[in-house]
Amino acid sequence: MKPPAHPGAAVLAIGGMSLVLAVVVQLMGLARRFDTVVASWMEGIGLEGKLRVLPPLLPWVWTILIVFGLTAAILGSRRNWRRAVLWVSAIVLTLGWIPVLALAAYRPSVTMPLIALIWSGLWAIIYATRHQEPGNAPD
Repeated sequence: MKPPAHPGAAVLAIGGMSLVLAVVVQLMGLARRFDTVVASWMEGIGLEGKLRVLPPLLPWVWTILIVFGLTAAILGSRRNWRRAVLWVSAIVLTLGWIPVLALAAYRPSVTMPLIALIWSGLWAIIYATRHQEPGNAPD
């Protein structure tokens, strides 16, 4: 018998842990390294002009929205395949920043949101599979 789920507390805990991980990755400089690799690839494909710096608040706003939104959506969904579709869709949407930012001549800043997104999706799926699904009455 699975224990009852507490989605509100789980969303706050998983989302909070994901944001802490994002802050640590940002402070350690790991995100900057990968973003630099992606930026050099973007410059190497022949885009004209110099890349501008993305406003620093924008990736954090995206990260906060996507982490808490994805966690809530996964915990509110039934069946693992639906949860996986939500998770993969959010990852693809975040990776979609790279060509959009390239066309807008901005340096990409996707590593930190991507790591937080992967972490939150993974733990939300684990939590959801170990607790009662939404709408199911306890046995």
